[in-house]
Amino acid sequence: LEAHELVHKLLGQLKPEDRLVIQLLDLEQKTIAEISALTGWNTSLVKVRAFRARRKLQKLFQELKRKEHS
Repeated sequence: LEAHELVHKLLGQLKPEDRLVIQLLDLEQKTIAEISALTGWNTSLVKVRAFRARRKLQKLFQELKRKEHS
């Protein structure tokens, strides 16, 4: 339950478009092509958004860990 809450807390800090691509790609296991069809974004944009959103999530998670250890 804690991990589930953490994921939603971190996702809530992303831009709506980034949150959507992570939710579809990683949580709902949609393909890049499916996401492209759903959103109207080309496949390159889906990949770039996913990469940047994951990087942002990693940064947010690291900041959270740092705060907990302080």
